[in-house]
Amino acid sequence: MKNLTKILLGAASLMATATVAMADDAPPPPDWALVANVAVQSDYRFRGITQNDKSVTPEGTLGFTGPDGFYGNLWAAKTNWGVARASGGTNNPSFELDEYVGKHTDLWGTDLNVEAYYYSYPDFHLKGSPKASFFEVITQLTHAFGPLTVVGTWAYSPEFSLGGGTGNYLEGTGTFAVNDWLSISGNVGHQWVQNAKYNGSSDYSHFDIGATATYKTFALDARYVATDLKKSQCGFYMGTSNACSGGFMATLTFTPGAFPW
Repeated sequence: MKNLTKILLGAASLMATATVAMADDAPPPPDWALVANVAVQSDYRFRGITQNDKSVTPEGTLGFTGPDGFYGNLWAAKTNWGVARASGGTNNPSFELDEYVGKHTDLWGTDLNVEAYYYSYPDFHLKGSPKASFFEVITQLTHAFGPLTVVGTWAYSPEFSLGGGTGNYLEGTGTFAVNDWLSISGNVGHQWVQNAKYNGSSDYSHFDIGATATYKTFALDARYVATDLKKSQCGFYMGTSNACSGGFMATLTFTPGAFPW
């Protein structure tokens, strides 16, 4: 799932910020900092659907954090949509490059995060086909209730990937901190795409549940992911009919920390 690493990193960032705030003698955070991480997933999934043919996927993020909650990132991952090369181009991009900027705002103890997010596939060039790349505005609300952190997400796209029409997405995430190195979490999401119903498919729901263990700068996440799409409905969202079936996935992330500048 594409936003899994972002969610884990965001939660870690919020915990780190809270810790600094409680330490009276701690120096203030830098106005600007470079941030980076690298990860490897056994199966890269976006909203429950595999994007790399259920294969091991390297990923990486490079970005910045700024004052007043501003940030921006580049995120890249290997992709394989499982579709053979076609004449006049390729309908199987080899990688995904996402660019996004956003801002965190504190609302009386609840974090409001608003992002402008662009999903791009630079080597997708299929003659006569709609663009695979698409844009979303993503809004998130995050609130901690003791060891339980709840995140609500809404994403809107004026034109979903490959001419899908308008898209709307809702997701709820819950993370429970068992201790300082282990947490359990689950996600439930629903994706609406305007033109899905005209192409033998429909809107769909997905879910995942799992646990995350951290050690110093490493995080290991393991979870089960599934959607309610049938094989006959999966083709609208991905080129192979088995891309929407459930499965286990693991993610190992290395985050060296922020570099002030």
